[in-house]
Amino acid sequence: MSSVNNKKRVVSARFYWLILLLCAIVFYITFFRIQIFPIRWKLLTGLVLALVLLITLFLNVHTSYRNVFTKFVNIFLSLCLIGASVLLPYELDKVGALFDAVVGEKAVVNVYRMSNAYMSAHQFSNIYQYEMDGDRAVLSSLREAEFITSLSADRENAQYGLAQLKDAFNDNVSYTDYDNLMEAADALYNHKGDFLIMGEADESVLEDMGYDTFSLDTVKVASFTRNVTSRIVSQASLTEQPFTIFIGGNDEEGQLSLEGRTDVDMLVSVNPKSHQAAIISMPRDAYIPNPYYGGKKDKLTHFGLKGIDNTLEGLGDYLDVKIDNYVIVNFTTYMNIINAVGGVDVDNPYEFTYTYEPYDTFPEGQVHLEGYAALEYVRERKSLDDGDFGRAYHQQLVMKALINKITSPQGIVHFNDILDSINGNIMTNLSSDAIYGLAQKQLSQKISWNLVNYHVIGDSDMAEPASMPGQYASVVYPYDNQVEFCRHVIDQVEAGDILTQEEMPEGEYYENKKEIN
Repeated sequence: MSSVNNKKRVVSARFYWLILLLCAIVFYITFFRIQIFPIRWKLLTGLVLALVLLITLFLNVHTSYRNVFTKFVNIFLSLCLIGASVLLPYELDKVGALFDAVVGEKAVVNVYRMSNAYMSAHQFSNIYQYEMDGDRAVLSSLREAEFITSLSADRENAQYGLAQLKDAFNDNVSYTDYDNLMEAADALYNHKGDFLIMGEADESVLEDMGYDTFSLDTVKVASFTRNVTSRIVSQASLTEQPFTIFIGGNDEEGQLSLEGRTDVDMLVSVNPKSHQAAIISMPRDAYIPNPYYGGKKDKLTHFGLKGIDNTLEGLGDYLDVKIDNYVIVNFTTYMNIINAVGGVDVDNPYEFTYTYEPYDTFPEGQVHLEGYAALEYVRERKSLDDGDFGRAYHQQLVMKALINKITSPQGIVHFNDILDSINGNIMTNLSSDAIYGLAQKQLSQKISWNLVNYHVIGDSDMAEPASMPGQYASVVYPYDNQVEFCRHVIDQVEAGDILTQEEMPEGEYYENKKEIN
């Protein structure tokens, strides 16, 4: 009889192990391979799986067989799978919501007038009167106003604003068009029209033109939102073929948009098979061909005013690299991620002091950066001998430290905090499947990435940007031999060559500036 009971216990134990194995297989297929189900189906499947595992756990606890260690392992695995089956669907849906491809976004179009304080100080007469609804104008009461536009500089936004007003008036809109934004702004400031129709992102262009107080001098009487869609679809699997990601950032907080100035212009080229990666920064004021203006030269930071597609196309053509992937962040994103990973450590090459309150000083050598201090570190340029170039170098140092931190075991511990930190503060066309694939490969292979970083510099001068016709602004002529060096580095990444950090060549600019201007 004892022999028969032992055989039954062995069969029972094997039966429990088989159930655990089948549950694990179902769990793997459901949650790691299938990305098409909505969260309610994932949760339902997870609950069913949890119920099966609870039954398995109950049988393990109430079935007596001699191998205590085997029984303990069965119970432990059951508990682990129960917890994972309940929690993982929520985490997967969180990741999917954050990284699913961006198919559209909003651009803001505003109707501006001069503020009461400005009009009073400059003795404006015949001020247009209109009705208010809260802090915005009743559109129908603007019917008799004279509007100002610059269709050549801000075509999509100006046309959209005019169309919205025409629908509200059920009549044509009276407007005067100017050749560029500066002339349009001059017309508003000199009371040659009542209201200016302009995209909100173009306020930064006016700041570059000398209208530093535009946001203080004007009032937004109406706002419209225009759908913006990126035509570029990410093709990267992130695990098999080399890829290049554009990381764009602006110096603002709050909402992100697919249209806007990029004060950080960085490329990260990655080879997932050879585990090589290169970080390359371009000057924000790099004077290079802008596709939107037919190849006329413009400040790189202004490419994004005509959409992320324009930036990827222009920078890709200039560096001779295909860029299908983008990540757009701002100050909010940056500080949140740094805090989420517990800060980063960088080897600061020289001491400098932040020129705004709280006037923090960063000593030479190893420094630990968290939150706002990390933001100060990558924003400062006025106290640096090489200005914007030094700032770009600091941004690369932090980016490199951040990548190393995120891909480390410590970064994995902070995975949930990282997801929470970027919620609503990041825009990307990378799919959740691509992110899952790379994360799974990182976890399974414990990859140690070989990173190199370079930042292109150049000669500073004054030139006429395509986005600012008739105006001269500070630009940077990138050194051609440094650009060629970075092209070669990207080629090395794509070829799977092992990278070594090298010194950038001394700057040489080959083109004739007179011909460019």
